[in-house]
Amino acid sequence: MRKNYILLPSLFLLGAAAGVAIMYDRGESENRPVPEQLPSQASQAAAESVHPMAGAFAVTRLTDSERIEMIEEQLAVLARRIDELERSSTADDEGGKPGTVVIDGQSSVDTPVSRLNPAVTTDNLVKAGVDQDLAADIVRRANAIDLKLLELRDRASREGYFGTDRYAQEVAALRAQSPSLRGEIGDDRYDSYLFSTGQNNRVRAVSVMMGSPAETAGMQDGDMILNYDNKRMFNWGELQEATALGERGEYVNVTVLRNGQLHNLWIPRGPLGIRLGTVRVKPRE
Repeated sequence: MRKNYILLPSLFLLGAAAGVAIMYDRGESENRPVPEQLPSQASQAAAESVHPMAGAFAVTRLTDSERIEMIEEQLAVLARRIDELERSSTADDEGGKPGTVVIDGQSSVDTPVSRLNPAVTTDNLVKAGVDQDLAADIVRRANAIDLKLLELRDRASREGYFGTDRYAQEVAALRAQSPSLRGEIGDDRYDSYLFSTGQNNRVRAVSVMMGSPAETAGMQDGDMILNYDNKRMFNWGELQEATALGERGEYVNVTVLRNGQLHNLWIPRGPLGIRLGTVRVKPRE
């Protein structure tokens, strides 16, 4: 019964998210300007996506491709949450102890391949400028770890310890052996790889909160955050992790791009106070 209590409202949320998006799309299409009337900034906005579930039901002016991408991200987040709740409920029903670690259990090869999650292949790496032999070696080693993860998941399921602390430790040990794509090919090639495979590769401050450390330091809405503490940022997850490192309150340099010009801001380490988004930008040659 507990699963039903969890799944029914969760499925309702999935349906509601899709329904609202479809209704809004129909209403917006009636007043949408012809292509010749679209603003020149549309090409840049088309590649932008906001953090999943941020303003899920807010009315915004988005292109069809943006709206579809945002809906896909929101539904993916809800689907993962349903799965987490279901497995958490199963652990409770089977006498699981409060606080038991619940592991996603997916390896990279269990994840559907899409434009937002492309497969790492030799061809994709070569197109980004990676040497053919190095690209093939990276893919070979990554695939070897993926196969071990699949074997581990199958064994853990058969032996009854899938989703336990033991399984989490074994997964972590295997993933620690997986090659870091960014570390293997360097920031420049990694940047090119993200762009060439259709992924967003820049972090953008969608809006800066009033009174926040970011506003005090001079950050503005629309700023593109290139570096945090002298480390390049390619997605909002990296930035969130970086702000949690080091000593809270120490000032670090943050480089932003605004209207084609670079600005160096000094911001105390910790929450920036901004709503994050990502955008796809062609790397400079």
